[in-house]
Amino acid sequence: MMKLDARYWQSRYQEGNTPWDIGYPAPALLRYFEQLPDRRISILIPGAGFGHEAAWLHRNGFTHTWICEWAPLAIEAFRSQHPHFPAEQILCQDFFTLSAPYDLIVEQTFLSAIEPENRDAYAQQCRQLLVKEGVLAGLLFAHPFDAPGPPFGGTQEEYQQLFSRYFSTVSLQPCTQSIGPRAGRELFLTARP
Repeated sequence: MMKLDARYWQSRYQEGNTPWDIGYPAPALLRYFEQLPDRRISILIPGAGFGHEAAWLHRNGFTHTWICEWAPLAIEAFRSQHPHFPAEQILCQDFFTLSAPYDLIVEQTFLSAIEPENRDAYAQQCRQLLVKEGVLAGLLFAHPFDAPGPPFGGTQEEYQQLFSRYFSTVSLQPCTQSIGPRAGRELFLTARP
């Protein structure tokens, strides 16, 4: 079985094999961001890829936004496209090595890139990285996939069990603003410690 490490993801970017990248911020996430009352919050986007959401956030006054991505090619592309994004807020490293606290962690196709046996570690790490009043929010695939992953899908019940281990409040709602190919196939997650 292949190891889904930095080398694997770097090769996917080298091959241009990035079907998860829609080329712009996900509409459901933009709607969520637009209702956030405080633009001074610290935001982390793990597995940010080309960072479309991060670029939008920074452009719209959320200047304490960090991206974490361990494929150098994705980081280089982001830096090239967004030269005004603060370099110190671009983290080319493993998400599981982070330790800084954040107010909001944005989930956008990152969980689907993690082997299912490592999902518990992901949920635990998100909880550890969030401040007491923090939020984990974002999109999850609402169905399993027939082909071997990545991506790895899941069900609402599986996600509920996973996140309820570490978060006191977990909401998983059908996403009403998915892009066409994902319509009816995504959940919007909000989880609070």
